[in-house]
Amino acid sequence: MKILDYLLRNKDKIILETANHIFLVFVSIIIASIFGILIGIFISKNKKKEKIVLKIAEIFMTIPSLALFGVLVIVLSPLKMGIGKVPAIIALVIYSLMPIIRNTILAINNVRNELIEVAVGMGMSKTEILFKIKIPLTVPTIMAGVRNSAVMGIGIATIGYYIASGGLGYFIFYGLTRGNYEMVILGVIILSSLGILVNYLFLKLEYFLTPKGIREDKK
Repeated sequence: MKILDYLLRNKDKIILETANHIFLVFVSIIIASIFGILIGIFISKNKKKEKIVLKIAEIFMTIPSLALFGVLVIVLSPLKMGIGKVPAIIALVIYSLMPIIRNTILAINNVRNELIEVAVGMGMSKTEILFKIKIPLTVPTIMAGVRNSAVMGIGIATIGYYIASGGLGYFIFYGLTRGNYEMVILGVIILSSLGILVNYLFLKLEYFLTPKGIREDKK
């Protein structure tokens, strides 16, 4: 098969670009998770701030990915960071924030008031209530947002090819321009497999982070 021949002849390049793709998504998800969860927690009890932040996040989500990458190249060019991994990671963080913030707000607001009242009655501080009750109970919902962002990021990261950030977009877009459909098909196969793998790994991570008392049996 031509695809297999191409894979064997270019295995080093395939490994390199797959590693670049994983790096872009991994770094962006960590950054987006930290900021998204903190923002979600901070605004979860303030409806006005919640609407403003979610509206801003929604606006960013509606920007076409290629347009956002282009804007970031222009904005970061004076800092000599317009080309490469930096604008790609920033773009992925922007796209990843919306699902994480939204799910964090939803999860925090769905914690039953009776549990909070009991905790207050036991003399627990707001910080203790947050870390010992709210966050453990909201792990599944928050992690679902993180997982969705990670899977979405796998696809969006392909656009990074146009700004030399590396990644699997090389095989798809470069292959299309050269009419090399073995490259395109291989890129699509690896990209799809990576998306499935990332989704599976995050499901497992969600399972193990969820407290045993509220954990659903996902085996």
